[in-house]
Amino acid sequence: MRPLLTTRKRVGKPLALCLLLVLSMLLLSACNGNPQFQQQANQDKHTLDSSITAAQKIGVPANVLQPIIQQEQQLAGTHSPLGIFGDQPVDNYYTNLATRYTQLNTQVTGLETQITQQLDYQASQDLQTLSTALASRQGQNVGSITTFANQLTTDQQNLAKAQYPKDYLQISASAQNSTQALHLMGPAYDALNSFQKVISQLKSSNIDVTVFNQEYQSDLQTFKNASQPADFSKLIDLVNGQLNETNTVSTVAIPYVGQVKLNQFSTDIQLIKQYDGTDISKYQQQLQADQQELNSAKTVNDYLTVSAAIDADIAAIQFPLTQAQASYLLQQFQNEVKTWGQAHEYHDSFDGQSYTQDYEYDLQGIGSDAVDAVQYAQTLDDYQSAIDLINNDMLHLQMMEQDLNDSTPYNQVHQEDLTLMNHYGIANASEVLVVSLIEQTLRYYQNGKLIRSFKITSGQFDKPSLPGYWQIFARESPTVFKSSEPKGSAFWYPDTNINFAMEYHSDGYFFHDSWWRADYGVGTNYPHYDSGGDESFAGDGSHGCINMAENDIAWLYPNSTYNAQVIIY
Repeated sequence: MRPLLTTRKRVGKPLALCLLLVLSMLLLSACNGNPQFQQQANQDKHTLDSSITAAQKIGVPANVLQPIIQQEQQLAGTHSPLGIFGDQPVDNYYTNLATRYTQLNTQVTGLETQITQQLDYQASQDLQTLSTALASRQGQNVGSITTFANQLTTDQQNLAKAQYPKDYLQISASAQNSTQALHLMGPAYDALNSFQKVISQLKSSNIDVTVFNQEYQSDLQTFKNASQPADFSKLIDLVNGQLNETNTVSTVAIPYVGQVKLNQFSTDIQLIKQYDGTDISKYQQQLQADQQELNSAKTVNDYLTVSAAIDADIAAIQFPLTQAQASYLLQQFQNEVKTWGQAHEYHDSFDGQSYTQDYEYDLQGIGSDAVDAVQYAQTLDDYQSAIDLINNDMLHLQMMEQDLNDSTPYNQVHQEDLTLMNHYGIANASEVLVVSLIEQTLRYYQNGKLIRSFKITSGQFDKPSLPGYWQIFARESPTVFKSSEPKGSAFWYPDTNINFAMEYHSDGYFFHDSWWRADYGVGTNYPHYDSGGDESFAGDGSHGCINMAENDIAWLYPNSTYNAQVIIY
């Protein structure tokens, strides 16, 4: 039996070698397909790699390209089939591979366009947000914003030249950084005011405040030089630390400081009663209790306890006080708009109607912004911002009322212009465009000097121009205006070619030429006959823009720049 088994083993080994030989011959004879298809696939992969590299260089975000890169890596990890029975499977593989590389390359190209458009839009939005924050801080007179105004101008110029995603990303980052700094400017300013207030309290208690005054002056200089969010954050922390130091010193003078604080509390109580007639008995009881505690205090701990209680009472009344003040000022403003408007109507001979001459301040104009600011305010800072807005609106309204009786020729300096420029701290600014709605006039100032004056047409009764303090943040020449109203609306208009346009407020408020008009000046913001047509040709004010004769704005446009200051009253 053993010899028989041995024989079988010897026979099996040659058979296996034979099969292996046959398989090797088949593999060697397998088809590799048409080399042109393989070459095309390799070429398309190289094109895709180049496109990805180019997209990365121009700033397309890595997370956007990553899915495409992963798909390419998966494709590169595959292998062609064995062409044992012909070339077709191999050719199909490389053809499909080339197609997929081409499709991915098309996706890269599409992403470049899409991302560029998205980032362009985002950069524009970020600049608009910065412009709004800048105008808000200017209106509040919180501090110098020259650095931020200059940065806005630089960003706007860069936006006009931007081509690639990385350009728009840099602009957005710069604008967001400046906006954040402007937001922190308010709390830093409040902290400085609190520090100054405490110093005054200590001084009134005959405490030597020389060191604190020096710290305050140093802080004030730091505030003026601050330009980054981190600058304001560090300043806030520093001032809070200094306030803690004053608390330690005030321990010695607590009886005196406590009385000063109680006097402030009493003043706040009377103010809140004046603003909304609130029942102040609760606050009066707190005041009396604090006064009794202060009078009966004997030890330092007693005074510290009383002082903390007074601070808490003063802090507790600030929110309702500011809330009441905002509502009170809004009501005063609305009453002034209504009363003055009814007493000073413009009778229009064209349609026989009478119009209030301060309609720009009513609810169809900036009056609605004041209402929204109060209605939607939630924090103390929100209400304070609303108060600043209403106070500025009231000042513009008062200047318009004063201008009605100002006989100064339209092409000479008006006191109302100077009052508003001084209020906003721009009396000597490089460029200020001042619009008088009563006169329907634009006066252009450079470095405090009147350079040129123009007659204009502002927004009609139902679409008023917006009084306020603004800035030029976009310039276009030429451009095409497209109506935002549906066709059939009374305010719809066909696509209109515009030669010069300068945007001063979001939502499409421009200074621009109105080549279809012949008449400008007083009364042209109401329905009227326009001398450019026959007797049946009715003119009216604009849709909120400041319309100018083409020759006038053709001069103004090249002689003004981004970030020019704008005052409308």
